[in-house]
Amino acid sequence: MIRPLWLPLLAAGAWAALVSRTPAVAADQSSPADAEPAIEYVALDAPAGASRAVIVQGHALAHTRQLLPLDREGRLVGAGSVETQIERVIDNLDAVLKSAGSGLDRLVRVNVYALAPTTADLVREHLSKRLNPAVRPAFTAVLTPLPHRDALVAVDAVAVAPASGQDAAMTRCEAVSGDQQRADVALLPAGGAAYISGVPAEGGLTESAVDGSMAGLCKMLDELELSTADVVHIKVFLRPASSADDVLAKLKPYFADQMTPPVAFVEWLAPPPVEIELVARLPRRDDAAPPVVYYNPPDVSPMQIFSRAALVRADRQIFTAGLFAQKPSGGQDQALDVFDQLQTILAQTGSDLRHLAKGTYYVCDDSSARGMDRARLWLYDQDRPPAASKCMVHGVGQPNRLLTLDMIAVPAQ
Repeated sequence: MIRPLWLPLLAAGAWAALVSRTPAVAADQSSPADAEPAIEYVALDAPAGASRAVIVQGHALAHTRQLLPLDREGRLVGAGSVETQIERVIDNLDAVLKSAGSGLDRLVRVNVYALAPTTADLVREHLSKRLNPAVRPAFTAVLTPLPHRDALVAVDAVAVAPASGQDAAMTRCEAVSGDQQRADVALLPAGGAAYISGVPAEGGLTESAVDGSMAGLCKMLDELELSTADVVHIKVFLRPASSADDVLAKLKPYFADQMTPPVAFVEWLAPPPVEIELVARLPRRDDAAPPVVYYNPPDVSPMQIFSRAALVRADRQIFTAGLFAQKPSGGQDQALDVFDQLQTILAQTGSDLRHLAKGTYYVCDDSSARGMDRARLWLYDQDRPPAASKCMVHGVGQPNRLLTLDMIAVPAQ
């Protein structure tokens, strides 16, 4: 797609000189398709303990639910103290990852949900003290009220894990508070993933709107020859956040014969009370399938800026960190800035905008929402836009910034 000539472009060598790749497990970079399982942290200009992108080769991926600073009995730990709550959240994250055979030293991405923008940096600082310096996950942060009214921070995460066969596997961790019928972590087998865009439900109460959203998602799963048994993660954009327990209760009937997969919540400022997106297992195929295929149902008009689903069959995925504009400005300028950064990161990791699989776009006002849409319209190949959700939120994890995005990509062929 042709990019307008006036669009600002980051100097070609500006970040290239900063690139730092730290393989946690050795990989044959000359032949990625045949490489041994690996994690590669691409630091670029990220602060200590973080990466701009993390490349995963040939691993199963553990997806956790949103974890709050609660003890084993469900009581809040550290009321009023963000640092105490962060430590508890990290303890809980460590416990659920270990229950799936993974751990903090295998982290790929950490999503931080907080009330203040400074909290995201504190989470990274506290977590880095527990990790080998070579382990540098990608971080994304969004400001949102949380399901527990006195919680100041929550996280969910993606980490590599031992192979678990070809089916999605749910785990309940007894070391943290929870419901025996709701998974704390789910394993996505290596070799395939279906990223299904958020489906909003108009009108009604938050909990009743869940049925409208899930009906659309279940139809999509059926069209893809998948089922709710293949789902490994659910993200719910809702209002208000305090209705999270009601949403969980409404989700349960869709997973009647299994544990409900891990769920994360973000309070959004959109008219629909609920939007839900899914990550699902995609069975391996023996034929030489493209690394990513974009799907839109035959009865739905394709959108120019997102696909209804992206089907990834590449054994190598690239997770980018949440990106922020380098300086305060209007919404459109900030959107163009973060997309310039994204293109630089993708180039360093062997991908490009035509090989994005999943995007999450957080915006804070109408100007940033319009800027994000225009940037996608200008920059994306309109036959290959990624699956996506766009969420208007209370704020993002950096002061004076109006938007952030994180992406999942596959290598360019």
